[in-house]
Amino acid sequence: MNFDEDLHAALPIRIPEQYASYFVTPSARINLFAGQGISPWVSLGGGFGHFAASSTLLFGGPNTEATGTTTGALQAGLGLDVAIFTHFGLRAEGRDFWSGMPQLNVNTGKNHQNNIFAGAGVVWHF
Repeated sequence: MNFDEDLHAALPIRIPEQYASYFVTPSARINLFAGQGISPWVSLGGGFGHFAASSTLLFGGPNTEATGTTTGALQAGLGLDVAIFTHFGLRAEGRDFWSGMPQLNVNTGKNHQNNIFAGAGVVWHF
């Protein structure tokens, strides 16, 4: 989920100021060395993504074009789980959500884009 992706342009063209995106991609995960202290994993899945462009333009004025785009999405990820206590561990992960393009009011010549996510956190196994 990305709540604020700012857009930039050198010329005064009619593009949104920013857009938000989220992805729902159920996936399968394969853990290597499951149940061990250190367990790398890979995941692959598919679902959908939604982009919501802002209602204002980068160089001022209202955005009168469509502001929402829903598209299919594929997800591939890599990660590492490290056990620290019986029910707690640390996780680091990276994911690529390959999806269609958001509605930006400009033709970029592309019909798909990569949306990269990196994260880390504490895992509670219950």
